[in-house]
Amino acid sequence: MALLTATIALRADNGMNSPYTRYGFGQLGTMELGVNKGMGGTGIGLQNNSQINLLNPASYAAVDTLTFLLDVGMSLHNTNFAEGGVKMNARNTTFDYLAMQFRLMPKLGMTISMTPFSNIGYNFSNTQTIRDDEDGQVTTTNRYYGDGGLRQVTMGLGWSPLKGLSVGTNLSYLYGEIYHYVYNQYNETTISTRTKQYKADVTSYMANFGMQYQTIFGKNKVTVGATYQLGHNIDDETYIIDLVSTESVVTSSDTLTTTPLSIPSGFGIGVSYTFDERLTFAADYSTQHYSTAKFFGMKGANYHRASAGFEYIPERITRNLFRRTRYRAGIHYATAHYTVDGRPGPTEFGASIGIGLPIMNGWNAKSIINISGQAVHVRPGAPGMITENYLRLNIGLSFNESWFDKWKVQ
Repeated sequence: MALLTATIALRADNGMNSPYTRYGFGQLGTMELGVNKGMGGTGIGLQNNSQINLLNPASYAAVDTLTFLLDVGMSLHNTNFAEGGVKMNARNTTFDYLAMQFRLMPKLGMTISMTPFSNIGYNFSNTQTIRDDEDGQVTTTNRYYGDGGLRQVTMGLGWSPLKGLSVGTNLSYLYGEIYHYVYNQYNETTISTRTKQYKADVTSYMANFGMQYQTIFGKNKVTVGATYQLGHNIDDETYIIDLVSTESVVTSSDTLTTTPLSIPSGFGIGVSYTFDERLTFAADYSTQHYSTAKFFGMKGANYHRASAGFEYIPERITRNLFRRTRYRAGIHYATAHYTVDGRPGPTEFGASIGIGLPIMNGWNAKSIINISGQAVHVRPGAPGMITENYLRLNIGLSFNESWFDKWKVQ
């Protein structure tokens, strides 16, 4: 890992600036929508008939018969990098998700979404002096550059075969490109320059399955959920292109085919408790077995994520805007799905607060503007690595429309 005392060119083509996206798949997406972001990323045990929850496809079965839901969101990021007393900042914007949900028939709901699976973006370098004597100074510069990421277009179904029980599946088309470049160059032009390009063009699939069981007693509602991710190898080949040149003339070139990338298996569990449809507590745990995955010959590490959050609505039916506003907060902890030069990757700690502002007018009383703020601390897994701190402002618009109502003429 290069230090911040080296030259870093911050970039934001896809909203990423992190040197850690050099490893694994980059920064993983979480499929969190506005509600989940405000509640620490929880969702495996959440079920709501008026909001989309991509974290467990079993929740789709709860959508109302006459309801059409559309959710779209974006984020504003401020990132601080720190190492050895040196700090740098970067600001950028990302498009986070687009999702729609509707009911196909009683007890069967459908969701279509587009979300990022991973993002890659970095550009940094370091320079070292290898000789400094009467014959002159010779330096070597290593530059690291990466771009790309993977996207997923998902179609999901949720079905409730029995009262309280629902099951579901998400099937995704996974696509994108991954590029990593490593340049080794000397200030002495007679010394050869070496360039390595790591490349993968990905077209594959993902399959996730979910289950939820809900029980209601009085004003109390408890929902438990579980998810499973199917692991498989990605058939597309990955390449390492190795070029050596002297004075801008290529002297050797070699292309190697490496072990294909792979999607790991994984599972998650979650639970939520709701009182009087106004106060909800939720907690999740999930893991993905990246230790069996390979990334251009680099070894992965098992990914773990734990989160907890709550939502409070003072009054569900009132004309007072602030009494109908949904207030949310949450925390999460996550480990890296990769190693850094054989050492443990960084761990992530985060906290969030948010609100859901209802749109109140003569024709729409159910749509919500979801706003949340997240503070995330990425702590190095070993000495000599970079510390990252993120401040994110997430903005989402959740449209809840009764598109299938039959108009009555008086």
